[in-house]
Amino acid sequence: MDADESLIALIYNQEDELTKGESQDLIAMQYTIKTATYVYDALCRLGYQTVMVPVKNNLQEFARELGQYSPHNTFVFNICDGFAGDNFSASLIPQLLNDLGYKHTGSTARAVRLCTDKARSKQRLVKEGVPTPAYQVFKKPARSVKTPLPAIVKPVHEDASIGIDEKAVVTSAMELIERVDYVVSEYDQPALVEEFITGREFAVSMWGNGTMDVMPIAEHDFSATSDPLKSFLTYESKWVEDSFSYNEFKVVCPATLTPEEEEKVKEVAIGAFRAMGLRDFGRVDIRYRDGVPYVIDINEIPDLSPDAGFARASETAGYSYDQMVDRILTLAMHREGWR
Repeated sequence: MDADESLIALIYNQEDELTKGESQDLIAMQYTIKTATYVYDALCRLGYQTVMVPVKNNLQEFARELGQYSPHNTFVFNICDGFAGDNFSASLIPQLLNDLGYKHTGSTARAVRLCTDKARSKQRLVKEGVPTPAYQVFKKPARSVKTPLPAIVKPVHEDASIGIDEKAVVTSAMELIERVDYVVSEYDQPALVEEFITGREFAVSMWGNGTMDVMPIAEHDFSATSDPLKSFLTYESKWVEDSFSYNEFKVVCPATLTPEEEEKVKEVAIGAFRAMGLRDFGRVDIRYRDGVPYVIDINEIPDLSPDAGFARASETAGYSYDQMVDRILTLAMHREGWR
């Protein structure tokens, strides 16, 4: 390769073992490897000179491997959502890239740190006036429960619905205490207790810097169950292929919304994106009740595999998979003034 020719370094996490949680959690953690292959193939088809650089157990090893490629002509496509079994460590990657002088896709270390801490995310949303369900954070089991019931209990630093099963929604103080104890002990982190919003659930994918382009909104169809307290996305519904929810919970894209409803959902999703300080692309998850869109999660690095929500929304918007990958990269390069 010519010394001045641009190179794309695709970085992703390669997980080999669990450090906490349930054994099946490794399915989701290792899926990034498959996603990286899809993105790599797309970049190659698009004509980009591309190398894959995995993040494994420590930053020093990763820095040595990436250091083979000069930041002068190497632009990083970052889909690393943590490493060594720790989702909260995801912010260390853009911080290291910045320290080493590499330009990259996606958000800053500060924004990633905010998104991978559900408690701090909620604080920021409340501060910025973005609707989000009432919540409490428990570092250990406690009996002072102020959050309205029913509530959903989540690990504060996990993504991909890790730590969330049908028992995550609780209807009594005793169930809540037991579930908090499970999360704190099994996942070695605080538990977020959040009012469970019964109603419709939307995934809002968007991209841009400054002016945002919101893609067709997707709705999770939970009509396969008649119980509103089981109408939510668990780990099984996303990752366990022989489970009822994986096979019966569907996605409708575009969602059926009135113009007024669509405008409300988009406005709140964009507000959340900006409140977190995200860049280039992202996805905001919303529960909708009584005309109010409540933000329940913000994904600064959404799953980019071809069968995932972001790709589905971009395809509905008229972009092929390769065009989606190209646009994410182009947005980031333009933001950085990359030649």
